[in-house]
Amino acid sequence: MKPPKFFRRFDYDQNLLPNAFLGSLEQDVETLDQAKEKTGFTIGYPGWNLMYYILLSHLKPDKPNNIVETGSNQGCSTIMLAQALKDSLGEGRVYTVELLPENYEIAQKNYEKAGVSDLIDARLGDSKEILRQLVSDLGTVRTAFLDASHLLEDVFSEFEIIYPALDEDSIVIFDNTYQIADADEDPRVFGALHKIKEEYGGNLINFEFVSWYTPGMAIWQKQPFP
Repeated sequence: MKPPKFFRRFDYDQNLLPNAFLGSLEQDVETLDQAKEKTGFTIGYPGWNLMYYILLSHLKPDKPNNIVETGSNQGCSTIMLAQALKDSLGEGRVYTVELLPENYEIAQKNYEKAGVSDLIDARLGDSKEILRQLVSDLGTVRTAFLDASHLLEDVFSEFEIIYPALDEDSIVIFDNTYQIADADEDPRVFGALHKIKEEYGGNLINFEFVSWYTPGMAIWQKQPFP
């Protein structure tokens, strides 16, 4: 495994965050260990804002928007997704899945404190099983953030499950895209994105200098101009 690169910022004005509660969690945080204690393994700033503005600019103002996330962790990225939905003044809901009960409980409390719990449908369990049910129930997904397990086959399996629910201009967001694995190791998200491109085509944009261990966020879209 290559040495990790860190592109999570701590020297920023917390007022820049679209949700004040997340800003309060980042107060006096100066190290990754402090960040993990306060907010868990989340993308952090500026990744939060990147995802917020991408979503805010992508949601349909005249139709309901289904937003799906895997890997809620302690709910920080979920809060940003919900805040973007709220600020868009559009209709919709954020559906998020977390495997660990302790993270799920923390996230539920955080949604309330952040003032966005009414926009979130949080589910506890295996992401692949719940994704299948969500795809069946929702029909279409406007945006997905796949951030549960980072192993190649897990990432690819989640994408395969959600693919039939994606419109031509729906987007899928991935975190931890940097090539961190050595040749004899699981290629993780980096490898999954290559496999997705090979088997499903589409368009990929990578933002290298956000998030942390592993850095990088990417957006996939089928066909932006059908």
